[in-house]
Amino acid sequence: MRNAEIPRVVAIGASAGGLEAFRRLIENLPVDMGMAFVLLTQILRGSTSLLTESLARATKILVTPVTDKMQLLADHIYVIPPDKLMEVREGSLHLVPRPLKGTNNAIDHLLFSLAADRVSGSIGIIRSGEGSDGAEGIRILKEQSGGITMAQEPTSAASKSMPIDAIQIDHVDHVFSPEGIARKLASMSWRESNIRRTPLKGLWMRRTIPIRGGAL
Repeated sequence: MRNAEIPRVVAIGASAGGLEAFRRLIENLPVDMGMAFVLLTQILRGSTSLLTESLARATKILVTPVTDKMQLLADHIYVIPPDKLMEVREGSLHLVPRPLKGTNNAIDHLLFSLAADRVSGSIGIIRSGEGSDGAEGIRILKEQSGGITMAQEPTSAASKSMPIDAIQIDHVDHVFSPEGIARKLASMSWRESNIRRTPLKGLWMRRTIPIRGGAL
């Protein structure tokens, strides 16, 4: 798949308090934004996630659990399944087994792959959660691919350590409430849509003030 056909990927990570944080964001997102939203949460091993069903009731955007080698499409919300890690490769989501031991770093893992894939304009967002998963991924996404990074305002988070750790690495571009993040994403989508519809030459000509009194 050519990069021009790959939608802008918005990777959103959360753990404790994640369901409420995800819901507050997506219920404020407009449809037809032209972005693909990938939700990552630290689901307990062996558990059954109800995230897909719960979030589907909060938005008109299609919410779907990820299966291996699923192609990323604009205006879809993708949810990581239990006991898996997820990677982005050339516009598709790939599932890999989660190690039986060690820290669950599902958010970092996806952000590392997103940085390596270098899809233009990728966005990484860290939401409510315990621990530090996502902070290193945010740093790598910013440094290696110039991605846009955001974190939830800690005072609006049920669990503050994940957004605080992300903010403290000093690679976060924006800090907002869930509703503020939704507004920022909508603004970015609107601006990009208008740039695509309006040729740069036309923008330049409208902003150029005619010179009076003859040529210089």
